[in-house]
Amino acid sequence: MTAVDADNRLAQLRSPEEIRTGGGVRAILTNLLYLAVPIVALMLVWEIVARTSGMPAALLPPVSSIFGAIVRMAEDGLLFSDISASLMRLFKSVFIGAAVGTLMGVLMGYFHICERMFAAPLNFLLAIPGTAMFPLSMIWFGLTEMAIISILIYEVALTTTLNTWTGVKTVDASLIRAGRAFGAGGISLFWRVLIPAALPSIIAGYRLAFSRCWRILIVAEMLVSVGAGLGYRIYWGREYFNSDVVYGGLLVVGIVGLLIERVLLRGLEVVTVERWGTMRELG
Repeated sequence: MTAVDADNRLAQLRSPEEIRTGGGVRAILTNLLYLAVPIVALMLVWEIVARTSGMPAALLPPVSSIFGAIVRMAEDGLLFSDISASLMRLFKSVFIGAAVGTLMGVLMGYFHICERMFAAPLNFLLAIPGTAMFPLSMIWFGLTEMAIISILIYEVALTTTLNTWTGVKTVDASLIRAGRAFGAGGISLFWRVLIPAALPSIIAGYRLAFSRCWRILIVAEMLVSVGAGLGYRIYWGREYFNSDVVYGGLLVVGIVGLLIERVLLRGLEVVTVERWGTMRELG
């Protein structure tokens, strides 16, 4: 066997992971199987227990009833209108809050005088959870859409301010010196060195803000009856003792939140990596 033949032989060998899974397609199917098996098993156990334990359906409805409630809401148009209403509130609040928070965080991280002025007020507000501000927002805005939006903007702005401030402030000084050595200065230094170096922390702030905002939004829709939204629908199910609607609403909340995390926010990280090259790989 020649050296070339040996190299070709080695090139054809597969890694242990590829041998176990049989390549890309089989690996995807294997991962889906690992994800699906526990979920299906849980639903089967739930269905059996709900039908054989003698517990009232109001406390533990069968899985089939829960999915039936979801299908009915979809057929009536309630499901999609509730999802749309919740997502509109979410994205509107995150857009405004993230813009304000990113600007404040950059100013605090880049200018020492801004840090000295706003650090104490920021830490004071961070100690007050967004849900604790609901009574105040309802006094100001009544039982209106703005009572929800204002709390979400508050939570998002604080979270993104903190993460952006931390990211900008902790940029390695050697990177800034290297940028200046290569002729970067002013706006160029800011956009080409400072922001790319701080971007992982900023993106982490956006992800955290999205998750917090989503949870608070559902609670807010339960407290403020605005006529549409996933939180409102869950509360409506509780009011009329439709536990299958309550469980179905919770299931939809979890699925939508997971999709936001896995599709939107993970996609944002991918775009960040491709544009700035700030991280080697995603988790």
